[in-house]
Amino acid sequence: MDSQTTQTEKTGSPAEIPADDAPQPQPELLPDEAAAPADDSAVSAPPATQTINFANKNQARLVVAAPASDTASLTTALGIAPPEIVLLLFGDTEQTSKTAQAHLVQLFSRGIARTLAQMNALIIDSGRDSGISALAGQSVEDRGRKTPLLGIAPAALVTYPGKKGAPNAESLEPNHTHFLLTDGAEWGEETDTVFELADSLAETSSVAALVIGGDDTTKKQVLQTVRRGWPVIALKGSGGVTDQIVKLDQQRPQFISDPDLAEIIIDGKIYAPQTSGSIGAFQRLLEQLLRSYDANTRESTLEIVWQRFAQYDLNANRQQKEFNRRQILIIALGIIATFLALVQATINNSGLQNSNAAYQMTGQILHVVLLLIPISITALIAAANRFSAGNKWILLRASAESLKKEIYRYRTRAEIYSDRQTRTISREMKLHRKEETLSRKLMQTEVNVSALRPYSGPIPPKYGAADGDDGFSFLSPERYLTHRLEDQINYYQTKTIRLEQRLKRLQWLIYIFGGLGTLLVALQFEVWIAFTTAVVSGLTTYLEYRRIEDTLMRYNQTAAELSSIRSWWITLSPEEQADPANLDKLVGQTETTIYSEHAAWVQEMQDAMAELRAEQTEENKKQPAAE
Repeated sequence: MDSQTTQTEKTGSPAEIPADDAPQPQPELLPDEAAAPADDSAVSAPPATQTINFANKNQARLVVAAPASDTASLTTALGIAPPEIVLLLFGDTEQTSKTAQAHLVQLFSRGIARTLAQMNALIIDSGRDSGISALAGQSVEDRGRKTPLLGIAPAALVTYPGKKGAPNAESLEPNHTHFLLTDGAEWGEETDTVFELADSLAETSSVAALVIGGDDTTKKQVLQTVRRGWPVIALKGSGGVTDQIVKLDQQRPQFISDPDLAEIIIDGKIYAPQTSGSIGAFQRLLEQLLRSYDANTRESTLEIVWQRFAQYDLNANRQQKEFNRRQILIIALGIIATFLALVQATINNSGLQNSNAAYQMTGQILHVVLLLIPISITALIAAANRFSAGNKWILLRASAESLKKEIYRYRTRAEIYSDRQTRTISREMKLHRKEETLSRKLMQTEVNVSALRPYSGPIPPKYGAADGDDGFSFLSPERYLTHRLEDQINYYQTKTIRLEQRLKRLQWLIYIFGGLGTLLVALQFEVWIAFTTAVVSGLTTYLEYRRIEDTLMRYNQTAAELSSIRSWWITLSPEEQADPANLDKLVGQTETTIYSEHAAWVQEMQDAMAELRAEQTEENKKQPAAE
């Protein structure tokens, strides 16, 4: 035999892949085996494998699938290292113009092969030495054969060194690294095997399809891709069914008579770069698209944003606690100062400090304390103005909620994250840019002069997502309704109950101390009215800076608006709910309503902070001093 002799490996039966036309010996059956009926539960024979040597000195591993071969055995027989990215090539160049074919040569070499050479990728095509399979093989060879090429074809329709095929058989492309031959007498019958293998690889890899030209077989392959939720890159200008898909996608008619095309257009993630367009732009699109659909990258992009949200949420809570403690302490010290000043005045007016050493000591202590309290209040107010815990709390909370808004828009693939608006820029890139913009703006505020403590808890954080929501998976309209819309309705309704209870308690305390002041006047203890007035003033200040009443009204309004959105969605027919425009409206109105509530809260709290700062500065000048 010459240098193209087929070398049969020990794996598999030599009878399954004849090396030449010589008759092959058949395996001898034992008597019991010969008589035994066929049993579907019997273990299938392993697929036959061999190495074929092409004239260009390239070696390829060839596997012939046995009738009962499963995907696992085929994957093992192929011996391909698990890829991170799988690119399926569908179509042909028969209806592609010569000018477009010239562009395809550069597109494959400089765009596809160069991009995939930098990734752990696998290309799957028909393996024929013509059309796009030949383009793929030559382009990968030009780039140093860094990317495995797997051709899947019907065994009866191909020929290769060591095997003579039928008169109409096509040669296998000599730069491929692997081939898988299936049953079938027509091209297209290998499609099921292609998708079974791709489904298996998709468990650990991202999968996308590149479509060029093509016919009805290509259309069915694209349909199978769409039904699996994988993106489709349709090269505009390559002719055939590809241009038909691109035209329908970009000029969507109200009705598409072809049911397959209708499903592709409505449900598909179609990207349509121009065949004659910029190679660099195509390369960037291909890289962003393939990496964005990689399971690990997709998770890490969202995880980074969740991590950022959790960090802002953690530090917002920390600044809120610091601000509240400081404000409560300022109010409490003001009330205590008033009380002690009244005690001191009572002792002085009674003359007790002159008759008893204990009263003298008490008077001296009160004098020192009354000197320290105004100093302490002044220091606390100065610290509050200098460290701005309240403003930092507001800014961090606003940024955290803005990130959460983007997370839910991203997870529903609505509005700017919809398939139609992520054709040139992936949704992961858009999410990253939103996070980057929000973080940059936040770091240009006074938050930048404080340390942001890292978050080390679970992702998403405890209050980041609803119960039963993992925070990462795609949200269908039904799941969005449950995990976002209804969860927020329950949140606002629960908060309104708590706010009402807190408001009533504080108002009752104000009424009680106001009535106590009136009682003291009646009992001729007018001097103590100053104390009850101080308590009422402190409680009123707390109500004002916490904006409890305003927040209660705003929460009620938000809950009512969200309930109206839910009612609107429920009244839609299934066909209307399937309309992407209505999904955008559902998500858009929900997130806008929630965001508007937060924006109103931010504005109110900033106004409250400014008023509080002015009031405390003025009140500090009026603090009672020791006589």
